[in-house]
Amino acid sequence: MKVHLYGNILNNGYNLTRFLRARGVDATLFLNDDPTGQNMPWWEDRELTPSTLPPWIRYYPITASFLAPSKATVRMIHDFGQCDVALVCGFGPILAARARVPFVFYSYGSDLCIVDPVIELRAYLASSPRARDVPRHVAWLLLYSSAQRLALSRADRILVLMGFQMRPYAEKFGLADRTTKARLAWDTAKYAAPLDEPLYDRYKQYDIVFFMIARHSWRSLWADLKGNDRFFRAFRRFVDAAHPRVRVVTIEKGPDVEASRRLIRELGIEEHVEWVREMDKDGVRAYESLPNCVVVDQFWHLEWYRKYPADRDRAISGFGSGAIEAMSAGRPVLTMFSDQDFYEGASPPILNAFTEQEIYLRLLEVNSMSPDQRRALGEAGRAFAYRWHDWHLNVDLYIDALAEVALRRGIRWEGVDAQPRAPRRRGEPPPRGVGGGS
Repeated sequence: MKVHLYGNILNNGYNLTRFLRARGVDATLFLNDDPTGQNMPWWEDRELTPSTLPPWIRYYPITASFLAPSKATVRMIHDFGQCDVALVCGFGPILAARARVPFVFYSYGSDLCIVDPVIELRAYLASSPRARDVPRHVAWLLLYSSAQRLALSRADRILVLMGFQMRPYAEKFGLADRTTKARLAWDTAKYAAPLDEPLYDRYKQYDIVFFMIARHSWRSLWADLKGNDRFFRAFRRFVDAAHPRVRVVTIEKGPDVEASRRLIRELGIEEHVEWVREMDKDGVRAYESLPNCVVVDQFWHLEWYRKYPADRDRAISGFGSGAIEAMSAGRPVLTMFSDQDFYEGASPPILNAFTEQEIYLRLLEVNSMSPDQRRALGEAGRAFAYRWHDWHLNVDLYIDALAEVALRRGIRWEGVDAQPRAPRRRGEPPPRGVGGGS
């Protein structure tokens, strides 16, 4: 049975295709041009290029519009339709609907959020766009929001990977009856990278290197909520109180980079902060190989309830892929987390913080730890990432969804078990990863 995948948010599609193929599924990934570049396989595996992709990746060097398709896009839609079941994210539901194939949709963020045009419009207008661009973008957003909602109404199954997506999106838009919680499948072994010696020589004089992996997006409630400003304000207090030998390494990425630069200057912490260019995953793994690295991720927004009134009782924030990568690398993670429901009530071994005061206290806490204590915290995080996110243990969530759709549609499922399997035993040593792009 053939499974076609489309949508490569954070290279999840690329990784899922690798994992499915390792489990015996005849899976093929369909790609087209991404202007950012970072959602392409070569962002995950540096040895790959558009001209050296394996045969199970079909790359179309076009910017595809599935609502008003060009001849090249029509060809892609036709080719994509030559499968039994599709597994899609991004605007893959529109593609699958156009190709008239049964499909499972999995979401890791904005591809489900776009079904609410009110929130998306407020997010766009809060980004201070140029006035001349507004009419075109608003028309585009309304068109694609409507098209995505219609396509998702035809989805056979929907998998959500973050708790905040349930009530404000899946339930609000009538998708809950087909929606199941899932977790991001990850190659955790790949992040146990060997020490990058040149990078270590550069930072070995510091007790801690705080590696801020989250993009800078914090000025608007309606945009993606990272809370970088709360970290920098807490860090100012931390420096004054503890006089630590630490370094903050932060990435030039996100709509609020310049606002963060101004805030850092106003707080007088420029000497402690180093800006680096956006990097591929090899670069990320190099920083996370440093034994003195503590990863800083996202902190949500203090007024989340204005955006998501259905979750007014508490802010629901799970892990971004950056936190999962950091835990897989065995590094302590400072982030906000409140999505225990996605982990059967389990609380991860992290430096959990939400408010500025909580971040400040966590900074003092991790600074007071010995290197061995920080190492132990990182190793506990690695075990958590393996238990809940390693692909060997949870790719069955995706396979079972595909098998269920196939059986319901009368499609013969071969190559893997068609029936849902009992959970594998937890706590066993992590197996070898499936490797790179071969």
